[in-house]
Amino acid sequence: MVKRYFLSNKDVKELSNAVGELGVIFRNADKVEVYELNEQTTIYIVDNKPLVAKLSIKADSEQREYVIPLLTYFYLSPTYTLNYPTITVDDGAVPHIVNGADVMRPGIKEINGDFGDGDVVLIRDLKGRYIAIGVSLMSSGEMRNATRGKVVRVIHHLGDKLWNLSQELLKSK
Repeated sequence: MVKRYFLSNKDVKELSNAVGELGVIFRNADKVEVYELNEQTTIYIVDNKPLVAKLSIKADSEQREYVIPLLTYFYLSPTYTLNYPTITVDDGAVPHIVNGADVMRPGIKEINGDFGDGDVVLIRDLKGRYIAIGVSLMSSGEMRNATRGKVVRVIHHLGDKLWNLSQELLKSK
């Protein structure tokens, strides 16, 4: 069941302090609407734009919660540059990733930033376009030394349910 409601200014302030780097998106917002899709997925609509999601994902044997920018953020002329580590993949990997595949080490052309196992990473194509957001399955150092295998679990990609819902929410405003 979907629940939609607006946050009070106090709640927006608390949220902006709780979400780390993404807090800057909320701090200057005139209004923040919460769109609770289900127990695992919440979308935050900031000034009529779906920009952030909170996802509860099963990792290994435990549930982990991630607050991530939605890919729509990067396609709506973002005001703030987000400082996440990035992975650039070759053209051969792109169609697989946007169809929901995880990132395999041979498809990676470049690794930027330092990160640990379980950290959020942005995935982009050779033209610099963001195509997915994932969770690293190893540290950046281990990934640089790896030559094969799955290295990033994709949790949001172009064309997935979150992307399509974001597009619908944009059209409805």
